[in-house]
Order: sequence, then C-alpha cells, then structure tokens
Amino acid sequence: NAKDHLLDLINCSQNGFIPGKSCTTQLLAVHDYIGSLLDAGKQTDVIYMDMSKAFDKVNHETLLNKLNNCFNIFGNLLCWFKTYLLDRRQRVTVLGATSSEKPVLSGVPQGSILGPILFLLYVNDLPDAVKNSKVSSFADDTKVFKCIDSISDASLLQSDLNSLGNWSTNSGLVFNQDKCKLQQITRKKNPIDFSYEINNKLLEISSEEKDLGIWVTAALSWSKHTFDRCAKANKLLGFLRRSAVEVKNPNTRRTLYLAIVRPALGYATQVWSPQSIELVRKSERVQRRASKFILKLPFTCHKWYYNCSEGNLAKTIYSLKAYSIIFQ
Repeated sequence: NAKDHLLDLINCSQNGFIPGKSCTTQLLAVHDYIGSLLDAGKQTDVIYMDMSKAFDKVNHETLLNKLNNCFNIFGNLLCWFKTYLLDRRQRVTVLGATSSEKPVLSGVPQGSILGPILFLLYVNDLPDAVKNSKVSSFADDTKVFKCIDSISDASLLQSDLNSLGNWSTNSGLVFNQDKCKLQQITRKKNPIDFSYEINNKLLEISSEEKDLGIWVTAALSWSKHTFDRCAKANKLLGFLRRSAVEVKNPNTRRTLYLAIVRPALGYATQVWSPQSIELVRKSERVQRRASKFILKLPFTCHKWYYNCSEGNLAKTIYSLKAYSIIFQ
C-alpha cells in the first residue's frame, strides 16, 4: 500500500515513526559509534539540533513538489495528497467559548497516520546536506557528529552546519538556535576546541545533555542517568505508597508497580544499563522498596531475596539484562 511504499523511501538515518526503529535504536547506533571512538582515545564533537515547531511549519506547496519530484508521486495520487493537505480549517474552544474558523496554511495533520510519514518525507533530504560528518535523526530531533583529530576536522563539521543552515532556510524549518548545543565527548585533558555556529550564532557547549530522555555526559558515563532514573522511580513508588493504601491484593499492587514505576528504570536500558557495583546496587534499592510495597512489609524487613520471590519480582539487574537480550 501507499504507506509501506512511502516508508521504504525514508533515509536510513531516520529512526522516527519507522517500524522496527525507535529512540533506543537511534541511541544505540550513535553511542556504539561514539563509544568505540572514546575507547580509542579519540574526540567526538556532537551537535544537538532542535527545530522550532517543525510539524506545524511544513510548507504544503514544498511538500507536494517533493512528493512529485523526489518520490515520483503524480496523477490521482498526488491530487489525493493535495486534497488531504489543503483547505483545512481549525478553531479553538476554551471554557465553552469557540473562536472563528481559520485556514491552516502549513503543517501536517497531527494525530493522523499519514501526518508523521509526510513530515519524514519533507525532511528526507536533510542528511544530503551533511557531506563530511555523520547524522542521525528521530523525527525532528537531529544529531550531527564527527571524530575530531584536528582543526581541519572541526572546520569540515562547521561546513556541514553551514549547509544545514541553508537547508533550514530553503525548507522553512527553523533551527532553534538557543536549544542547539555542542558536546565534546572525550577523555582528553586538552580537547580540540572550535567555535561552532549555526546561522552566525555560536553554539553553547554542554557537558551534560539529555538526548531522547537519556542523560549523556562528556565522558559517556551513565552514573548521572542512573541516579536520575532511580530518583524518578523512587518518587513514583512514593506516590504509589500514598495512593494505593487501600489496595490489599499483592497482584494488583505488583501490576501498579510494573505499570507506573518500572518503566522509569526500563527505558532504553540497552544503552545505559549500569555495570559498576555502586550503580547496580542503586537500582536494586528501588526493587527492594518495591517488594516491600507489594507485600505490605515493614521498612525494617531485610528478607530481600525472599521478598523478590514472594512478590514475583526478578532482580532489577536481571530484568535489565533480559531487556537487552530480548532487544537483540
């Protein structure tokens, strides 16, 4: 069908809204590459790029031209896409008051099946602007990165940023320059510094950056993210303790834990799964508290392994490994 055909045309660097791809696949591919360079003693400069209201700023005429010229869509099918995009109107209702209708002059229909795919087709030529570096995207979230061995390498990365600035102007999708950041991932004491800019605005250097929900540090250490996830899980567990006081059934309490708390620890663990004893123990403490919550045991109870068995809970570290095995 048309949807499957269009998905086959998407650039392989895109991970958003693609069957079999996800935030995790994007993060794994990027950090596997960067991690190998880090192990080799290299420096990688990563540019995190953010588009302002990208889905709402897709130019309809430009999109239709791309469908025709780049994806060989014409005739009745092109007319169908035209009627799908054009002549849309919208209005807003607040506290019972409704505004007058206004025409929708740009953007793809959000919440629809075709909307995200049309957006991916619109930005499908973005990687073509990057000639000297690597690029990876999840929908409108894009990273450009390059191994930096000299100032010449940094200049090549800057050249790609200049090309992306031109692409932005031509496509009408503006990069939010205040949210575009540079991160130097290296263990070098004296990294190669370069003043990168986008559209004549210098990029801010970030030692810690949240990338698709994962905290990434300049040394590619996952301690900050592990502590952040454990803190989040403990807060959610505290919320459950206060909200589920009247829930007596252990199976119901276990289901609540798995639905509300466990995802805070389980997201993208294939990327950041803790390896050090300290971080493993940190994540295990969440599980220990959870087992006491499920079985309604006092805080002073120390039957940790027994609690896990009774509460039908696998130890967190085993679960994280299981996530990785299943993912592979």
